[in-house]
Amino acid sequence: MVDILKKASLVTAELISLTADKVQEVADDFVKKGTLHDNEAKKFVSEVRSTLESREKEFTDRLEQITGSLQQLGSSLGLPKLAEKENIETRIDELERHIDELKARRDVIAKEQKKEVAANGNNKAPAAK
Repeated sequence: MVDILKKASLVTAELISLTADKVQEVADDFVKKGTLHDNEAKKFVSEVRSTLESREKEFTDRLEQITGSLQQLGSSLGLPKLAEKENIETRIDELERHIDELKARRDVIAKEQKKEVAANGNNKAPAAK
């Protein structure tokens, strides 16, 4: 969930940047056409950039609040944090590998025991009572 919020933040920043660039292009076109004076265009672009930056800051602040709330909710529900989750997953992987190694050893030992039993079974004398 946090990953989605981070991606949303990056997309928002990119959209704001693209919007500011497009506003600059439009203002430059108006200046070339004589519709706007250079000073008016600069003022307009500056105001739009300022507004966009303000909106981006509001969005980022809100996103941080949501992220914090989600983390608090996860903690109150007893959910592990991402780092803890990754640590748990790593530990599980290690344990699964260890179990596989133990199973392989068990199989080798079982084969060796069968060979010994077979070899001893052919060479065994009756036990004394």
